[in-house]
Amino acid sequence: MSIITLTTDFGLKDPFVASVKARIYSELPDAVIVDISHGIQPFDIGEGAFIVKNSYKDFPDGTIHVLGVDALINPFKKPIAALIDNHYFITADNGILSLICSEVKPNEIVEIDIPQAQLNSSFPTRDLFVPVACHLARGGKLSVIGPKLKEYKELSTLRPVVKDDKTIIGLVIYIDNYGNAITNITERFFDAVGKKRNFRIYYRSHEFTQVFRNYTEVVNDFEKEADVTGKGMALMGSSGYLEIAVYKSNPNNFGAASTLFGLKKGTEIYVEFT
Repeated sequence: MSIITLTTDFGLKDPFVASVKARIYSELPDAVIVDISHGIQPFDIGEGAFIVKNSYKDFPDGTIHVLGVDALINPFKKPIAALIDNHYFITADNGILSLICSEVKPNEIVEIDIPQAQLNSSFPTRDLFVPVACHLARGGKLSVIGPKLKEYKELSTLRPVVKDDKTIIGLVIYIDNYGNAITNITERFFDAVGKKRNFRIYYRSHEFTQVFRNYTEVVNDFEKEADVTGKGMALMGSSGYLEIAVYKSNPNNFGAASTLFGLKKGTEIYVEFT
């Protein structure tokens, strides 16, 4: 049986996540459910897309991803299911799929036929998405879920720009649980523009002239780890994006990149090559 993942903006205070899981188990008692995240900021499809984009490929082919982020249905935002990159995605057609799969073309997209009893559902993730997920987990086909679509809603991704072939202008697109600020500058883009030139990364009064490829590079001698704990750095993170980070950051103790450097989503980050 296929894995079913859940990504929502429900949080964990309310009963919504439990209700979705209960409905899945009612139909499939042996279901394998994985929570990707329920901590997405309400209606923030950009944040939801970033998290799913950087995790779905680690799941086996055939995994079913239920996306309950900004999921309310209306005539301009219909429920859809899609097969993309050998994974199934079930969501409202709010543009999130175009952000998750910006580099991959969909194999098949269908609009989910809404049963008459669920036309006015205020909980589409449970009432509309779960039955489709269970159908697919049993080996069902997309073609019986609803009519085929040629495309889903497209949102333009915020890509870094290059000025005068020497300066990358990027943006912070995500703040992780450690307070590290992840930008939209990929390692591949950084290397292609930089061409091994010297550089400085800066924003406001803060500057870095070195990029670490992993945290192991930061300190190779455990006896010296205390010397770098709490220090800021530029890092190519595991997701392949340039990050502004603090070694062993703790937002509740000595601080994190987001708090120490005043970084938030949308902050411009500059990389100047010389």
